[in-house]
Amino acid sequence: MSVTLPFTIPTLRRSLIGAVSILAIVPLLYFAACSGGDDGGGGAPPSNNNAPTGSASQFAYVTSAGTSEIQAYSVDGSGNLTPIGSKVNTGNLPHHVNVSSGSKFVYVSNHESNFLSGWRIKSDGSLEAMNPAGGSPVTTDPSPHSSVTDTTGSFLYVVSAAAPGNSEGPSTIQAYSLDANGIPTPIAGTNSWAAGTHGHNVAISPNNQFVYVAAEGSGEVLAYSRDLTTGALTPRGVMSGMQLCTAVTVSNDSRFVFAAYSNAVNVFSIGSDGSLTPITPTATFSTNNFGFGSEPHSITIHPNGLTLYTANLNPNPGRVSVFGVNTTTGALTELQPNPAPATGSGPGLGMFPNYVVVHPNGQVLFTANQGDSRPGSLDTGSVSRFTVNGDGTLASPATLVPNTGAGTNAIATTKF
Repeated sequence: MSVTLPFTIPTLRRSLIGAVSILAIVPLLYFAACSGGDDGGGGAPPSNNNAPTGSASQFAYVTSAGTSEIQAYSVDGSGNLTPIGSKVNTGNLPHHVNVSSGSKFVYVSNHESNFLSGWRIKSDGSLEAMNPAGGSPVTTDPSPHSSVTDTTGSFLYVVSAAAPGNSEGPSTIQAYSLDANGIPTPIAGTNSWAAGTHGHNVAISPNNQFVYVAAEGSGEVLAYSRDLTTGALTPRGVMSGMQLCTAVTVSNDSRFVFAAYSNAVNVFSIGSDGSLTPITPTATFSTNNFGFGSEPHSITIHPNGLTLYTANLNPNPGRVSVFGVNTTTGALTELQPNPAPATGSGPGLGMFPNYVVVHPNGQVLFTANQGDSRPGSLDTGSVSRFTVNGDGTLASPATLVPNTGAGTNAIATTKF
């Protein structure tokens, strides 16, 4: 969990560095959800009859921690976002949004509620609650931080606190089976495993065999192999020594794991059982080579597997780091100075990008920003839309989509 903009709660303490210069004029600190990646998967998702028609090519879902809401959008091939209906209430302080494999369901992890929220995606992209109760709860996980479905859409994994009221303490990962309507049921037998301290983000390998958790409090990545029939997990070791490890993702060919922490990304090769080994000769790659890559908070890989992106909270206003991926060795090469998360002129500058995701067509990248620099708009939230060049670099400045909700902290897209 991190703090940069609005919403003060007793346990919030991190990411104040980038906000110090503005605290004198901002009476509240907003909550920055700890998020990263999208569905963490890859591979070919199941077909879905709800694919958009007309000008829309995908749907997107954006959460706002300051208002505890989620907004649906239609997305065209150029990345233009058009709201669909009104915002929908989540649990308290939505923390991560997960569009399931197959793009049938949306799950939101609510940092300050003891449940995961779930909705079905309707044919127009709007959300249908799985539960009529407020926030549409579908599990009873305490302070869930992140979730991911397997690539078949049959199982759901949720990282949450081990006990209510201790969101930054010991964590667990729970396994659920999903029925045809997206309702989770705990798998038979053992269905919960230790997941470090303050487990923050979870990803599944595109080959569907392994699961990885980034644990921010303990500075670790925890590896698990999966039983493809039952969904059960087997722990396969821990990589430690990564202070504030916030996000993890897996290469498209399931050979490498990338973990974002402090001011760097660590790269690990994946063993046959899912265990991890740092690549050689160098496994650590700085996100801060150009001075705008402190505290990477989210990580994602381009659909072609050749470029990796991190959203960096600090220093103010925070920016994106762009790396080329050597698909043979896993090594990273930074491709350009950190592009700003929105235009510096015109409508304003996106501030504190908390989440990064690439449009499935590979031509557009989005960041979810907790604020923007327009006068009086620091706490209104925004989304930045970058054009992705042919070499994976980002055209800068980006285009700002303003007023997406106080403390905007996550965005996920369908993958039709």
